[in-house]
Amino acid sequence: MKSHQTHWHIAGAGLLGSLLAWRLARQGMPVSVYEQASAESSQAAAWTAAGMVAPWSESPLCHPQVFQLGLQSLALWPALLEELAQDTDIRVAYGQSGSVLVAHPADKGELLQFGRSLRQHGGWPGGRTDSVQPLQAGELQALEPALNPQLLAGFWLPQETHIDNRALLVVLQQAAQKAGAVFHFNHPVATLPVGQARPQDIWLDCRGTGARSDMPALRAVRGEVLWLDSAEVNLSRPVRLLHPRYHLYLVPKGQVDGRYRYVLGATEIDSDDRSPVSVRSALELLSAAYSLCPALAEARILSFEVNCRPALPDHQPCIVPLAGQGLRINGLFRHGYLLAPAVLQQLQTEFDLPLQVPVSEAAPRCRTEAFPCV
Repeated sequence: MKSHQTHWHIAGAGLLGSLLAWRLARQGMPVSVYEQASAESSQAAAWTAAGMVAPWSESPLCHPQVFQLGLQSLALWPALLEELAQDTDIRVAYGQSGSVLVAHPADKGELLQFGRSLRQHGGWPGGRTDSVQPLQAGELQALEPALNPQLLAGFWLPQETHIDNRALLVVLQQAAQKAGAVFHFNHPVATLPVGQARPQDIWLDCRGTGARSDMPALRAVRGEVLWLDSAEVNLSRPVRLLHPRYHLYLVPKGQVDGRYRYVLGATEIDSDDRSPVSVRSALELLSAAYSLCPALAEARILSFEVNCRPALPDHQPCIVPLAGQGLRINGLFRHGYLLAPAVLQQLQTEFDLPLQVPVSEAAPRCRTEAFPCV
């Protein structure tokens, strides 16, 4: 995009902003990151997320392009995490046991619809494959004994993964700083100084919902999650419960003092409201979790958390050039971990960002036109 003397300014220290800071600084580029939150209190949607990289699980709920980008990210994450470990001597937990989708007997139609949607999106031709394996009730219990035995048969998606998202954000920041990136916390960026920036400056706008003043089509989608701690329930992989009204997920987040931790979510409400979790949402999430694993009745609630995710009208991400002085990358919605590596690859191949990301010849693309993104 410019020479080695280019100074890269990144607005937003969430997942994408931190990944960009690390990759650019790793190549010896001068990088400054501006974040409105403090260093001790992340406000990024990626901090509140579950960290799933689950293209097949998401395919019935998202645009086919998001599914294809997700497949690309799934192929890229292992190499990125390996390089991150080389730079920091810290290995971020990366679950590679797949994920499971289940439904209660009364919701059999949801499983049937999920299978139909997978086929329509091209994510599953039918039958058992390396990517999608239908499960009978006995197979489900063998795979995850802690699940309610009354649950209907479901699907095992063995190639899906999940990341310790909070550890990842911390380690990315450490790796970027170690490589020379400078983070400016408590530093909100109301609008980018495009047009007034120095010729050698490039701005990368990764502000998420913070960019709404510059993107009228962007909206905030509220998501609510709970963190649970259980001495009894030991799940090996994320579990999703299909339901006519909501799609609940329960994602394992490791052990602390011999007890198993989980993040339970998630609601989707079109709102910029970041007030505490509502009674209704808490009751629905907890009752669904109890029906999924009755032993969770004795789990402990560690926290209720809320955040807002940036969404465009079609729920697809977009990349917008900024008058030759930068790029705006936004609209990752609730698919940050599913999309971020694929977005990095496109920024490298189409916009010449020096990121040194492995390249696939058949890589899908994010939308890059300015309308209706702005």
